[in-house]
Amino acid sequence: GEVLAWVGSSGDLSDAAAVDGVLALRQAGSTLKPFLYGLALDRQWLTAASLIDDSPVALTAENGVYVPQNYDRHFRGWVSARTALASSLNIPAVRVLLATGTDRFFESLKGMGFGTLTERADHYGLALSLGGADIRLLDLANAYRMLANQGVYTPVAPLRLGAPHSKARRRAMGAGAAFIVGDILSDRGARAPTF
Repeated sequence: GEVLAWVGSSGDLSDAAAVDGVLALRQAGSTLKPFLYGLALDRQWLTAASLIDDSPVALTAENGVYVPQNYDRHFRGWVSARTALASSLNIPAVRVLLATGTDRFFESLKGMGFGTLTERADHYGLALSLGGADIRLLDLANAYRMLANQGVYTPVAPLRLGAPHSKARRRAMGAGAAFIVGDILSDRGARAPTF
C-alpha cells in the first residue's frame, strides 16, 4: 500500500497540467465489474461456471426504459460468469447486479474504499454495474490491490515518508472470491469472445 511513484499529469506537455489524474474524478467504466462478480461469488450466488443470459433486455428504470448494450453490440446467449466477466459483457453484468441488488453492491464498493460514491445507491441505479459512477484512480488501484491481497482492504499509505499510516485491515471480500476473480481476469481464453 505504499505509493512509490505518483505521476498525476505530464506537466507542461499537457493542456491540463494542474489536473492530477490520480485524484480526478472519472467514470469507472467496466473497471467495477470484477467487484460486482466478486460480491456474487462471495455470497455464493454464482460460481465461475454459472450461466448468465447475454440477450437483449429492456428494464424499467426511474427515468424510463434502460436498455444495456454490449460494447460490440453483439449478443452471445448463455455464457458462463467466467466468460461474461473476462469478456467484459455488459448485459450479464446488469443481470448480476439485479441479483445482488444495487444497495448491496454500493455498500460493498464503499467498503473497498470508494469514498467518492457520495450519492445514494438508487442515484446510480443499474448503471453502477457498468461504471456509471465517478471514482478516483487511487481508490481503484487500491481496490485491485485488495483483490491481490486475498480480499483484505487496507488504506493507501500517505506520500510523505515517515507520516503516520493506518495499518487497519478489514475483510472486504472472501479470499476464495478474490482468488476466483483474479483467475478469471487472467484467463486469456475467457477474454477471447470480446478481446
